[in-house]
Amino acid sequence: MNITDLLDAVTTALGLEDPAILTRGGQKVVLTATLAGSPAIAKIVPVPDGPQGLIVIERSHREVELLAAVDSPAVVKVLSDAVEIGEPTSAVCWVEERLDGDDLSDHLGAPWEEGAVWDLARDLAAALAACHTLDVVHRDLSAKNVRALPDGRFVLMDPGLARHLTKATITGYYQPGTAGWRSPEHVPGGEPVPASDVFSLGIILYYALTSTFPIDPTVDDVAYDRALVTTQARPVGEIRTDVSLELSALVDRCLQRQPARRFLDGTELLAHLENLAATEGRRS
Repeated sequence: MNITDLLDAVTTALGLEDPAILTRGGQKVVLTATLAGSPAIAKIVPVPDGPQGLIVIERSHREVELLAAVDSPAVVKVLSDAVEIGEPTSAVCWVEERLDGDDLSDHLGAPWEEGAVWDLARDLAAALAACHTLDVVHRDLSAKNVRALPDGRFVLMDPGLARHLTKATITGYYQPGTAGWRSPEHVPGGEPVPASDVFSLGIILYYALTSTFPIDPTVDDVAYDRALVTTQARPVGEIRTDVSLELSALVDRCLQRQPARRFLDGTELLAHLENLAATEGRRS
């Protein structure tokens, strides 16, 4: 099926109006469109031939299922079921809410002021708490998977590598996570858990404060994986002496190599932030 026929089929299947290609890559085509009068994003995942295609279909259905189960303003909302296109299936598509703003990665240049980092921590902890309450581990939290909205809020996106802890794991494609944003449990042979998402959130906060990664991702894969499991990140307070002890301690705890020494999940981290907000007047 060529791209024109595919877009026509997707538009009809999802009930879209005014579709236009936003991005087009090897693994996903993203459209802007209108659905029932509201701005929307349609995602189209091409399905390869053979056994790999079955994995892609299942993974796409899972992404939509997980998004639909999470009800939080800090997590992007899915607006449709996953729909398979063609016979045999040549693509899977669905609709999500369209969010204004930019990827968080576009805002990670100069070190941030402390207040903005507290806001970022609070919103992402709320997003992870909503996922972890449902036993869902994101597994690919990175600056590319967070949307910075014009009103100052942050929204978690793209749980395409997420896994439900009580359901069978899809195997056969690749190790989850994005270089630079992985936890020690992402190293081959490991298994990401809720505390792994907390570690990845710690990386985001660390980078926002320092403009550096806690573990250098520019080395080769073997050296990077070794550093993840053997190296403790340099404390934030040694780099940013102007940052409060409370924020430095929070980030450092998120980045502990052993999961048991971190906040165990988003719920525990969110509760810690809310306690700090109650005692020190920060945003809750």
